Amino acid sequence: MKICYLCADPGIPIFGRKGCSTHVRETCSVLTELGNEVRLLCSNPAGDRDGAEGCGTLDTVAVEPPRSRKLGFDLRHVVLDYRFGKALERLIEEWRPDAIYERYSLYSRAGLHAARRHNLPRLLEVNAFLTREQQDRIRLAPLARMVERGIIRSAPRVIVVSEPLRKEVASLGVPINAVVRMPMAVNLEKFNPTIDGAEVRRRHGLEDRFVIGYVGTLAGWHGLKLLEEVAEKLRDGGAAPFAFMIVGGEGHKLDENRERVRGRGLGDLIRFIGSVPYEDVPRHIRAMDAAVVPDTTYWSSPAKLFEYQASGVPVLAPSYPAIHDALDHGREGFIFKPLDTGEMARLIMQMMGDREKLKAMSEAARRRAERDHSWRYNGERIMELFKEIR
Repeated sequence: MKICYLCADPGIPIFGRKGCSTHVRETCSVLTELGNEVRLLCSNPAGDRDGAEGCGTLDTVAVEPPRSRKLGFDLRHVVLDYRFGKALERLIEEWRPDAIYERYSLYSRAGLHAARRHNLPRLLEVNAFLTREQQDRIRLAPLARMVERGIIRSAPRVIVVSEPLRKEVASLGVPINAVVRMPMAVNLEKFNPTIDGAEVRRRHGLEDRFVIGYVGTLAGWHGLKLLEEVAEKLRDGGAAPFAFMIVGGEGHKLDENRERVRGRGLGDLIRFIGSVPYEDVPRHIRAMDAAVVPDTTYWSSPAKLFEYQASGVPVLAPSYPAIHDALDHGREGFIFKPLDTGEMARLIMQMMGDREKLKAMSEAARRRAERDHSWRYNGERIMELFKEIR
């Protein structure tokens, strides 16, 4: 098939280092590996194409989003949708795709209209209700919610990453059997336990520490400030030498976080490494004895969780539905009550004190990733859904 992948969201740098960037690239990559031609229509092709492994040949068409701040947040997205629709019409006329795969983006109705006009099967992937996620920036909230509902309800199949999101989509009037749960996945070859993280530990002076790691952005909803309390509890509780290694972030956010932990006397215990090239992420994960998801949204399926597991690193994560779907407490890691820093500290102490248990969890984590979370499985499921709606 010829599949046109739509990602109108300007906040997703296609060749960037965000988890959403990886999600887009890996989905395009696996659909290509399954024998399809994929062309990506996007509004933000930023990042490092060469550093985004496996995507150097990704066929990308970019649509320039409006930059004028005078338009305001909402109208910039509406104008972008108009431009996106024009570009999509040209692409369909010239390339003649067989199907549309769309990542839901705010105010983006281009895929809906094109699918109807050209009678193309369309799958819609919804990773969050963006009217909630971006409510602080939206000024025309009733309009944004109305458009969001229309985009979602018009799709013959909606792919979501978790069961809570599946139920919320169904509450909009989409038949529950048309909402398909498909959690995030991982590149099992790129992230694997044979990778050596020793050089990363040496570079940062962590050879003799128990390293608890995190990979991702420094956005507030990831709960990184919680780790400051956890570090204090571990230090005051007489824990063995340890350090949190935070991989991700840049610019003023990175500086602010470093300054804050230094102000609390935690600069040696919480190391903000900053953003690293995507190809270096597996080595950094393998430098960790354990990995943590400090917090996340109720409905999300964190990409980092599966990368940790595939790398053979035990995970600590909060008790949310998608976490329970991906992690068994005590088998591949530990699940803690959300925001409970005392329980997080206690479980980390437990990991530190039982290396045999830690090793068993590492092996179980890799097996879980191999069994449940390969991109190929997701790609095959997408192709089945296209066949259903055709």
